[in-house]
Formats: sequence, structure tokens, C-alpha cells
Amino acid sequence: MTTDVEMGGVAASKAGTSAPAEGTASPLRWIIALILFLAVISAFFDRISVAVLFTNKEFQDALGTGFNPTLLGLLMTAFVFAYGCSGVFLSFIGDLFGLRRSLAVGTAFWGVFMTLMAGAGSFTSMLSMRILLGVAEGPQFSITNSLIKRWFPRREQARANSIWMIGSPLGSAIGFPLMIFLETNYGWRAAFLFLALLNIVVILPLILFFLRDNPPGVAAPTTPAAQSSYLSQVGLYCRDWRFWMIVIFNSAALIYLWGLNSWLPTYLIKVRGFDPRHTSLYSFLPFFLMFLGEVLAATVSDKIGRRAIVCLVGLFGAGAAMYVVSIVPDAQTAAILIAVSAFFWGSALPPLFALSLQILPPRAVASGVGVFNGVGNIVGALSPVVIGALIAHTGSFHAGLMVLVGATIIGSLAMIPLLRRY
Repeated sequence: MTTDVEMGGVAASKAGTSAPAEGTASPLRWIIALILFLAVISAFFDRISVAVLFTNKEFQDALGTGFNPTLLGLLMTAFVFAYGCSGVFLSFIGDLFGLRRSLAVGTAFWGVFMTLMAGAGSFTSMLSMRILLGVAEGPQFSITNSLIKRWFPRREQARANSIWMIGSPLGSAIGFPLMIFLETNYGWRAAFLFLALLNIVVILPLILFFLRDNPPGVAAPTTPAAQSSYLSQVGLYCRDWRFWMIVIFNSAALIYLWGLNSWLPTYLIKVRGFDPRHTSLYSFLPFFLMFLGEVLAATVSDKIGRRAIVCLVGLFGAGAAMYVVSIVPDAQTAAILIAVSAFFWGSALPPLFALSLQILPPRAVASGVGVFNGVGNIVGALSPVVIGALIAHTGSFHAGLMVLVGATIIGSLAMIPLLRRY
């Protein structure tokens, strides 16, 4: 398939994308990447905010749940499921209404829903706000990928993707200690209000004043996805078996991510015996190493030009390390191994998104990324509640860890058919 890079700026326009030619990339592209990075960090603060509160008695009493692993896990599952569905069915809004405008409206809603969560007085109201937050955040990754496609030449796309993608692990790495500090010192409601203000006062103005849909001097796509039906876009890649390998792989990766994001603090406290006031380091470390894994893998995969092998090794390594976590007796060793597992997981993601840009048709990037990320999140949404149900049924957190191990090992095998070409 002819790429935008190979054909240059004029032919790229004919292909239906505004990606810059190799020699004419705008120097402003790194500012765009930085804004996208900050938006992802803020969104991840919102996503993991309730996980820190699973052991908070004030939070449990306000919602009327007590320590009920299944109900608490449902707060994460409901968000992720809504997020995945929104990613699938609303991925076109960036093409239809404009990338900057769509991201700005979404960010405003993030702030509104976090404010409403701060006032929640029941499990039902909190669950409803988590669902609405998921809907509002769902299109973010497809919008972000479309911006990367438009602003960056192909040779830089893995590195550009790694910049905003490290917002995910850093959002968790910073978010867990931040939420622990805020809810310990000011209460969980104040913590939610802080996150709401971050969205509205910091992220929204950055998007409105500095983000642009296209590089200066580069025309908007001549055949935008907005001008064709959503179903016709989906048809461009749904018949491609390579796309479904990405879907399987990403679904397995997101089972791991949402399981870890939901239950890591609780696992460290209840199983490994860490004092809640001292879990910040071990909640931070996995996501910091995940960030390092993303940076290293992005550089390596761009340099060698082979995405699939990096993806396979990363996800398989994450599962293997997590299995060892379940059998080691020492608490600190287990915590370090969780971080090692997260490092491997992080190394699988930037090359995956760069691989998707090679496989997806240029005019269907937004919907294609929305579908494979949305389906992955719908599948991954099951992870928090399944793990919670297993904990409740067996009384063992290690049964829940096996969900992560099995998913990552099986999912990594989806890269095997792509190894020869990618």
C-alpha cells in the first residue's frame, strides 16, 4: 500500500490525508504532541480516580457499598465499557465536527462529570457519572491518532504516538499518589473537584488556544472521512484479517491495563500487607516503568522498522512476569515484578499504534483506530468486574492475576501472522 511518506504532500492529499511530506514537517508538531500528552494525562487521572478509593471507608459509606469487590469493580467496568462503545460509535465526530472542536467539547464534559461525581451520594449516581465520563472520553484516542497522522511524517509516527501514549502510564503513575495524597488530606470529594478544575482551567484553554487540525500550509483532507458514511469507512478495513489481529492483541492488552489500574492499590494493601500511606511508591513504580518501556520500544521499532516482533515480546513478557508475581512469597519482590511486567506491557503499545497506521486505509484512520481501541476497551471492561467477582468467590487475589496472565499470553500470539511483513 502506497504511503503518504512515499508519495509526498501532493499525492498524500489525493490519497485523502493531510499528513506532511518527510521534508516539510512543521516544527509546531511537537507542541501539538505535548498538548495531546497533557490531555491524556488529565483523562487518566479521571479514569483511575475511583480505584484508589476502593479501600476508603468514607467513600464506601457514601456510596453504601462497603468493601464489595464486585460492585467496586463495576465502577471501573461501567466506565471502560461506555468508553469502548463511545470509541467505536463516536470515532467519526472528529472528522465531522473538527478535531480541535471535538476534543475541546469532550474536555469540558470531563470537567462537568468529575464535578458531579464529587457530589455523588449513592452508588447509582456515581455509576451513572462514570458511564457518562466514559462516553465523553471515548473519542479521544481516535482524535489524537488523526492529529498525529496529519502532523507527523511516517518515520516519526511511533515516536509521536509514544509522546501522547506515555500520558497513560504517567497518568496512572502520578495519579495514584496524587489521589492518595488528596483523599488522605482533603477527602475524596475535594480530590474529584481538583481533577475537574484541571480539565476546565488547564487542559481546555490549551486545546482552544494552541491546538490546530492541520499544519500551517497543509490543506485539510480532500476526501475526509466525514464525507463518506461511517459504515463505508468500516468496510475498508473490516475485511482485512490484519486489522483483526490488531483487535485481538489490543483487547488482551486492555484486559491487562484495566485490571492493573483497578486492583493494584488494593492488591498491595490487602494481599501484600503494605500500609496504605506507603503504597504510593509501589503504585507509582509500575506505571513509571511502563512509561520507560513505551519510550524505549518506540525508538527501537522506529529504528528497525519492525513493529510486530516488538509487540509480541512486550505483551508476552508482561504475562510471564505477572505469573511470577503470583508465586513469589516476598512482598517487595512481588511489587518489583509487577513493575517489570508493566515495563514489558508498555513496550507493546507504541509499535501497535504505529502498525495500525500502516494497515488502516488513510481516509479511515479515525474510525479504524476508534473501532480497534473501542472493541479492545469493551473487552477490557470485563477485567475489573471479573477480577472482583473471582476475588469475592475464591477469596484469593491470585485467581484474579491469572486473568491478566492468560489474556496477555494468548493475545501476544496474534502478532505471529504479521511478523514476516511488519
